[in-house]
Amino acid sequence: MPHIPLGARQSLTTYRKIAIASWKHPRDPSTYSWLDLPVEEAEAFLKAYPSETRPSLTHYIAKIVAHCLEEHPELNHLLRGENLYRRARTDVFITTLLKSKQGSDLSGFVIRDAARRSLGEMAKLSAEAAERLKKGEDADTERTERLTARMPVWLLRPAMWFQDVAHYTLNVSLRRFGLPDDRFGSVMISNFGVLGIDNALVPLSPYCRCPLIIGVGRTRPMPVVRDGQVAVAECVTISFTFDHRYADGVHGGLMMRRFQKIFVKPTRYASIFEAEKPAEVVREGESQEQDRPSTAPATG
Repeated sequence: MPHIPLGARQSLTTYRKIAIASWKHPRDPSTYSWLDLPVEEAEAFLKAYPSETRPSLTHYIAKIVAHCLEEHPELNHLLRGENLYRRARTDVFITTLLKSKQGSDLSGFVIRDAARRSLGEMAKLSAEAAERLKKGEDADTERTERLTARMPVWLLRPAMWFQDVAHYTLNVSLRRFGLPDDRFGSVMISNFGVLGIDNALVPLSPYCRCPLIIGVGRTRPMPVVRDGQVAVAECVTISFTFDHRYADGVHGGLMMRRFQKIFVKPTRYASIFEAEKPAEVVREGESQEQDRPSTAPATG
């Protein structure tokens, strides 16, 4: 006896048949949300912030996100096999648009232990990493690009599978093969607003093992409600893509509320933009290069 009561089989249109043939059952764990936030106080805070390197809105967002992941560590895990493991630190990957012989290409760099660094330090490290990428002086990225260029797609696919298993399932370093460790960290930030895009929901990338992606749109005038009245203010749309395997809506909601409070009132939370404590000491046997931003090709 059937366990689901069914009526007559339905006839299928041409497009419906193509759609059914094209997609399998949903297996994407992405959960999307976004915030439209006024930027006046954030921009004033950044303008007044004492730093040798002027921090941008991207650095501002990166610092807030890193703090939120420290406050809500249930969102800062690594999925190994079928188990979640708490990450020992919060690393933030920032995407960067580069020009190459093939055209515009997406790359980026990771700020290690971002929650322990000041906003000014993050801006300085970011500027240095972006400059190395633009000049083609980052060894890890150059090796990765050379390896990728030599492989056809059919061979790149199993190579990426091997890298995924070694890095994330077995937790084995592949630096001896020219591949950097943990390239993407705890969260990725993509500022597509510089391309003139108002809003976008960034997909999770299968090989990054990064369960949270932040998208930053173009700053633009938007209606806001102040004291019960509708006004116009410069705002930015910030999108959040969560991996539902790592956390539930309650965890994402708590983090987003914390993020919003800090973003719109930075002076009230000024202490989080400073270094909370000295960055993690490099342990014996670890590379000293781990203290500077690691760079790598990005996705999406």
